[in-house]
Amino acid sequence: MEDTPHRNMIGILYPGEMGSAFGRLLCECGFRVITTVVGRSARTKCLCEQAGLTVVASLLEVLQRSDVVISLVPPATALSVAREVAALLEGSTRTLLYIDANSISPMTVAQIAEVLCDVPVDFVDAAIFGLASQLRQRGTLYLSGPRAKELSDQFALIMRVKAVGDFPGQASALKMIVSGIPKGLSALFIETMLLAEEMDLADQAIEACDEIYPSIMEVIRRMLPTYPQHATRRCEELKEVEATMLNSGLTPHIMRGVREVTSTLANTDWTGRDQWTVAEIIEKLHRDATLRQQSESRSREVPEQRAKNGLGSGDPRITVAARSGCRP
Repeated sequence: MEDTPHRNMIGILYPGEMGSAFGRLLCECGFRVITTVVGRSARTKCLCEQAGLTVVASLLEVLQRSDVVISLVPPATALSVAREVAALLEGSTRTLLYIDANSISPMTVAQIAEVLCDVPVDFVDAAIFGLASQLRQRGTLYLSGPRAKELSDQFALIMRVKAVGDFPGQASALKMIVSGIPKGLSALFIETMLLAEEMDLADQAIEACDEIYPSIMEVIRRMLPTYPQHATRRCEELKEVEATMLNSGLTPHIMRGVREVTSTLANTDWTGRDQWTVAEIIEKLHRDATLRQQSESRSREVPEQRAKNGLGSGDPRITVAARSGCRP
């Protein structure tokens, strides 16, 4: 790659919802931010324009003009993007600071570090906590790597920043540990509220949760409405969490179930509206009966377990009215 003046710019790969939101914060704080939208969707191009990012013709130009490049892509593509960057940096005589801020496992971080080790790159591992729409108010950026402290001082203007260690992988490990909690709460809430729908108690159950568990419901009301748009990405993130646990010698019993529930949302048809409330999401899942279909499929696979529990495939559905002897 030929060297050209880079003018203290920050490159973002790529301006999806999180990338454009982070880029907007950088621009608002006086940073110059560039990106490319080659091969990206119309929605990505729109987000880029709204964020005020400067668009250049190619990934190569982003690398040539940037001091710092931040990777913000779906977890499944983080490694391939790093490989593209490494291939284009061959022959460069200046050092680029490459920040991987994706929701990936420490093992994937190690693979990226290996890919970049033969090109002039200082590598920093990063993890963003918080929704894209609330980064300035509630987001936190965690960094690990030899230049993490330097970056934490530089980015302190835009959001909370914490350096967690000198080795790439530490920030991503923290992301794997903490990010599974709200996803787990969301999956548990979905299952219990589907039970409430079955018992015709959904409104009362949500009201009770608001009164008894306000802090948990604050997480649910912040997270769950984003699932129609982001469930697929959350499934990818949960796969990374599972891989991290397995690599650490732990069996991800609960995380596997959380991913299965999240996968159900990813495979649900959410077309027809842009925004969903918590109650509307539960109503649609109940109406579509997707989780019920999965449960019935599993019950056919393990009839001996159902017999052991005193349950049969022909058992009638029991509602509160049926239990009380009233007519539904």
